[in-house]
Amino acid sequence: MREIRKVYKIDLPKDILWDTVTVYEILIHWLADEVRGRPKPGAEFSWTWKLGEEGDFTTRGIYENIDPGNSITLRWIDHPAGDVFLKLELEKLDDKSSNLIITNGGYPDSSHFDSFVEGAEAGWDDQVVRLKSFLSKNSNPREVINKTK
Repeated sequence: MREIRKVYKIDLPKDILWDTVTVYEILIHWLADEVRGRPKPGAEFSWTWKLGEEGDFTTRGIYENIDPGNSITLRWIDHPAGDVFLKLELEKLDDKSSNLIITNGGYPDSSHFDSFVEGAEAGWDDQVVRLKSFLSKNSNPREVINKTK
């Protein structure tokens, strides 16, 4: 099985970064247009992107493992490449910055799945660009929670 592992430095304290990657009222500002499901082991989640003329794309999965404030592992239940997982880990660098470590894996070794691995790598790079753009306009992402209710 293959996986990608990316480390991104984010200028947020670890506790605020945790909310930024787990609270759907924040996720809708940088990850997907619609996010459903609260992080709880065994609970389902779905992410939907509105792609205009192409229609909507929704992916679904299960929250598999959660270490609050440190890591969360999700497993897709509908991924065309099979048993694919996503693990987000947070690492404190100092009081003002953290690393977001993304491991996306479970891709079969067959070259038939190369496009999925390459797409995941490019996709996470793009999502983190969106995250950093969102953070440049929202230095305290927790403030957007009240605005979305």
